[in-house]
Amino acid sequence: MSNVKNKMDIYFDNRAPSIVINVDEYLNGYRDIKRRDGKIRLLTEITSENIEYCKQLMNMVDELRHLDGIKGGLAVSESEFMATTVLEESTPLTQVVYSNVKEMVEQGQYIFDSLWASPAAVPAKQRLKEIEQGVIREIIETIRDPADTQKRAIDLLRLASNEILVILPTAKAFQIQEHLGLNKLLIDAARERGARIRLLVGRDSLVSTEIEKLRRNWEMMDIQPFETALQTMLLVIVVDNALSLVIELKDEVEEKEKEDLHEAIGLATYSNSESTVLTYSSIFENLWIQEELRKEKRKTANQT
Repeated sequence: MSNVKNKMDIYFDNRAPSIVINVDEYLNGYRDIKRRDGKIRLLTEITSENIEYCKQLMNMVDELRHLDGIKGGLAVSESEFMATTVLEESTPLTQVVYSNVKEMVEQGQYIFDSLWASPAAVPAKQRLKEIEQGVIREIIETIRDPADTQKRAIDLLRLASNEILVILPTAKAFQIQEHLGLNKLLIDAARERGARIRLLVGRDSLVSTEIEKLRRNWEMMDIQPFETALQTMLLVIVVDNALSLVIELKDEVEEKEKEDLHEAIGLATYSNSESTVLTYSSIFENLWIQEELRKEKRKTANQT
């Protein structure tokens, strides 16, 4: 810390805030950096146990952010790098890795910057509200691995208690949902937890017979074919008007064997953001109403 000229970037786990506050050498080191007009960015895991220490740290650094599950510690300045995996509350460090080799310093800076820029790293004030006021953190998460998308979809449907809305734009989307193992979870949600299930299924030649089969076998679900052409290929799942998962489907992928259907899955977006979830819920409801109106018009035309 005494060698810091312009800035120190540091992250450490939830045990370390007490070390900075309770060990005079560290506390004075931070204060000396600030007296020299140095900048300090700090990343840690803020918990209900260390929240008071973190409040004090907020007054000692330029910016404090929270990141869940962070382990060990790392500090990097313009010319030096230090890391440790051994941290004990209110106890000075006993084992560290130190280097002033340029490449090591650059690597340490890259690691810190990557964590600092992560969407999961939230401002300390936001985290304090979550702990003290019980505010639920809003999340918009991008998922790139199809296997992770499958796991998130399964977890999402298992959470459902009231209602599940699903948009399946094409036969391929229907096949992917079946391949991911979601159909059984929809049935379980309806039978075991009494959740209302509504499916909007794109009407095309490949899926029309499947729609009729679904209606016969899944009487507990409302299934609505729709003819509206969507601008994007999205498989949409909304649970209890509180959580959403939107999966992009790749148009360029040809019909695949069952084991290859993962290749048709692109990016997925998971969110508990109220505005995001309600947007997809509104899209679903608008499509549903449009198809209900079409059915009424057909019915009236047939009667006349």
